[in-house]
Amino acid sequence: MDTEPKSDWQERTTQQLVRYEALFKLLDDIQQTEDIQQIARLVATHWKYFANVACWRMVIPNGKGFRVIDGFRGEAYLAEVDNLHPWDAYHLAAQMPIQVKRSEILDNPRLPDHLEGNVISEILVLPFIRLGHCTSLLTVAARRDPFNDLDTRFIRIFGSHFSERLSTIQLRQQAMEALLHKATRDALTGLLNRGAIIEHLGMQLARARAEERPLSVVLADIDFFKVINDSNGHLAGDQVLCEVARRLRAHTLAGDSLGRYGGEEFLFVLYPCTEDAAANAAEQFRRLIAETPITLRRTPPQNIIVTLSLGTSNTDGRSDVRLEELLERADNALYRSKASGRNRVATG
Repeated sequence: MDTEPKSDWQERTTQQLVRYEALFKLLDDIQQTEDIQQIARLVATHWKYFANVACWRMVIPNGKGFRVIDGFRGEAYLAEVDNLHPWDAYHLAAQMPIQVKRSEILDNPRLPDHLEGNVISEILVLPFIRLGHCTSLLTVAARRDPFNDLDTRFIRIFGSHFSERLSTIQLRQQAMEALLHKATRDALTGLLNRGAIIEHLGMQLARARAEERPLSVVLADIDFFKVINDSNGHLAGDQVLCEVARRLRAHTLAGDSLGRYGGEEFLFVLYPCTEDAAANAAEQFRRLIAETPITLRRTPPQNIIVTLSLGTSNTDGRSDVRLEELLERADNALYRSKASGRNRVATG
C-alpha cells in the first residue's frame, strides 16, 4: 500500500527537478549575451518548460519612453514606445503585484491583445522595485489551468532575474551612449564635434569612391561673430551659436551630417550630392539664418540680424580627391564669399 504514494512522490519530485533544471539553464543562458533581442527570444521559447506560461509582457522605462517586450507562441517582439498601453500604465503606476482570474478582470484597464483569449485562465502582474522606483513590470498569462504554487514561485524567481538582467544591460547601454555622446558631440550646440564630423566625412568619402557617387561639403561661418560677442556679451554669442545650430540641424536632410567645425564655423557633409545641389542647399541655409532675426533671451528681449557666409566643394566620386583637399577648397570658397561682402555662397 506504500508503493503507490511513494511512486507519486517520486514522479512529482522528478518533475520538479526537471523544471528546476530548465529554470537554471535559462537563467544561465540569459547571462551569456547582452543582446536583448536574443534574450527575449530565449525566454519566449524556454519559459514554458518550467512554468505554465502562455504569453507575457515586460515593460522597462527607458529614458523618456519605454521598452516593451512581448512573448507569445514561442516568439518575442520588441518595441520602443512613448506612451504605454492602459494596462501597463495602470499597473506601473500602482506598483502592486496581483494574481487574478481572467474572468475577474474588468475592461478598464483592458488587457493587451496578445494576453487575451479563451485559453487564458489567470493573470499574474509583478512590478519589480529598486530603491522605491519601478524598474520593470512583468505581466504573465496562464494557459488553461490557473498557476499552481510552483508556477508562481518559478515565475517570481525568473521574473526577478529577467528584470535585473534587462535593466543592467539597458543601464550599461545608456552609459555607453552617454560616453559616446560626450566624446563625439559639441557640448554647447549638441552637434557633432570637429573630430566626429571629420571622421564622418572620411567614411562618406570612402563610400562615395566605392559607389562612384558625388559628395559635397559646405563650410558655413557666422558673419561678424566677434562683433556680436563684443557688443552683446559671450552669453549672447552662445545663444546665437545654439540657435544657428538648431535651425541648420532642423533643415539638414536625412543621410546628411552637420558638425561644429570650430568656433563659429559649421561643416555639412552632403551625400549623395552634386555641386549644383550643394550650392542650392547652401543658399537655403543662408536664407534660413538671414531672413529671420534671432531673439536674445534678456530683459527686454532683443532681436538681432545674423548672417552666414558659405563655401562649397565637391567630388564626383570617381576622382581620387583627398579629404584635406575637399576641406581646403571649401575653405577657400568661404574666404571668397567673405571677401565679396559676406552673407553669400561661393563654390570651390
